[in-house]
Amino acid sequence: MISELSIENIALIDKLELQLKSGLNILSGETGAGKSIIIDSLNFVLGERADKSLIRYGTDYAAVQAVFEDYMTPAVGEYFDEMGISEDDVLIIRRKMSVDGKNECRINGRAVNLSVLRGLTALLVDIHGQHEHQSLLNPKNHIWLLDSMGGEKLIAARYDNALAFDNYRSILLELNELGDKKVRERRLDILAFQIGDISEADVKEGEEEELLAGRRRIRNMEKILTALETAKSTLEGYEGTGVSAALKNASANLGSIVDFDEELPDIQERLLSCKAEIQDICDTLSEKVDQLGFDARSADKLEERLEIVRSILRKYGGTYEAVQKFYQEINDEFDMLSNADEAVEKLEKELKKASDELKNKAEKLTKLRRDTAKEFEKAMLKELADLGMNGSTFEVNIESAKDVYNIDRHGADTVEFLISPNVGEPLKPLAKIISGGEMSRFMLALKNIVAKIDGIGTMVFDEIDTGISGNISAVVSEKMCNISRNRQVIAVTHMPSLAAMADNHYLIAKSTENGKTLTHITLLDDDTDELARLIGGDSYSQYAIPHAKEMRAWADRYKASLQK
Repeated sequence: MISELSIENIALIDKLELQLKSGLNILSGETGAGKSIIIDSLNFVLGERADKSLIRYGTDYAAVQAVFEDYMTPAVGEYFDEMGISEDDVLIIRRKMSVDGKNECRINGRAVNLSVLRGLTALLVDIHGQHEHQSLLNPKNHIWLLDSMGGEKLIAARYDNALAFDNYRSILLELNELGDKKVRERRLDILAFQIGDISEADVKEGEEEELLAGRRRIRNMEKILTALETAKSTLEGYEGTGVSAALKNASANLGSIVDFDEELPDIQERLLSCKAEIQDICDTLSEKVDQLGFDARSADKLEERLEIVRSILRKYGGTYEAVQKFYQEINDEFDMLSNADEAVEKLEKELKKASDELKNKAEKLTKLRRDTAKEFEKAMLKELADLGMNGSTFEVNIESAKDVYNIDRHGADTVEFLISPNVGEPLKPLAKIISGGEMSRFMLALKNIVAKIDGIGTMVFDEIDTGISGNISAVVSEKMCNISRNRQVIAVTHMPSLAAMADNHYLIAKSTENGKTLTHITLLDDDTDELARLIGGDSYSQYAIPHAKEMRAWADRYKASLQK
């Protein structure tokens, strides 16, 4: 339930904190005092479309924060898990909008987008009024409502259907992976070609890089040969002019004078070492020149091999590692499909059994739903009669799929609530009811029945008394009181009989302070004067006060009767 609503810079509200309680919370006040602003603020924080006109004149932002207590339900817990939201003792939802168009939503301090906020608040609050925020108007929710009304037996049947569906789908997916015999044969041909293609190519790890390096070498052959031969001729020379010959001559010259200087033998030895190193370099260069001559002859073969390697990589993954992984996968698939006939025969038998089981479970679920629908229709007609809609017709329309392929985890059924508010009128979808009074009474009747089962902890009624008067107003008030025994109800009303039922009555009023009009809200300890105003105002004060006290006594007696 909502324990606190904080509003800042919304229309006539500067700053306002509303402490809400369990039971029936009534908001009343003069027309124009700001009751709709409270509902607009609540709609805003719950995720309705932001209207910048709500921002208080002279300020640059508006913000609303709602604090929830005792909010956790299985549906909320599942949503938290899905969205990665942490559970806490209280749930704090805050939304802010600025004049520049920026919109900020937070759940327990964590920034979220608007769709995540709406998804959560739809599980927490149901608003019926000028700004619709109603789970019950969405036909997709009708099947869940109906199943909840069926109790544990129907819920168990839905669970059994889901298990049967999961088993059927699992077997069907296995069969689909195998395909029919002709499809398997075509697939085996493709796999055999791919396996042969990769095997024949026999691409080695790093081979593409080696081939590319070889190609670069070949494409620069002339440059490389010229450089190698020039280097070799420089070292070897011609007719004794090379480095090697010069070193030999230098060593011979020193040899002729070694007897005259004791350091010269070492120098001569070093020259001979240099000559040997130079000769080794020359031999290596000669080998490279010979190798390049071989590379030149094999250039065509290298290009052909490079094209094969690149083709394999391109077709089967892009990298050596990807090709190897793909090769293993297609070999596994080839082995599996080669022995698939026996597996298919076994799976087809299992699928037939699973299909029959799923149909059986779906039929049982449908029967329970139809039985539950009859009881629900009777209950709705009774509630509508109590609310002065004796001529109404209400029907739970259930359409069931005949083909197993159209059965899902929820069964074979599509469910939608239909109503005809008046004798002689055709049944229409719930969302197409036009009359405000009829809509108010129908929704109240429906909510009175499902109050204990739809899991939403707070219900808000914005002027539910639209189009309601006379004796029906007392019945409506009792129905609203009934709903509030199982959840928090917040209601904006002008109807004195409903206000008399309040567990907590809040008076909304406006005043002028420092040239500004402001809205205030007060929790009334004694709401007799406000009830009297709703009954007739100052013109009938001598009658209104006693009437208000009598109405309060009537409401207290009714609430006391509910506790017995």
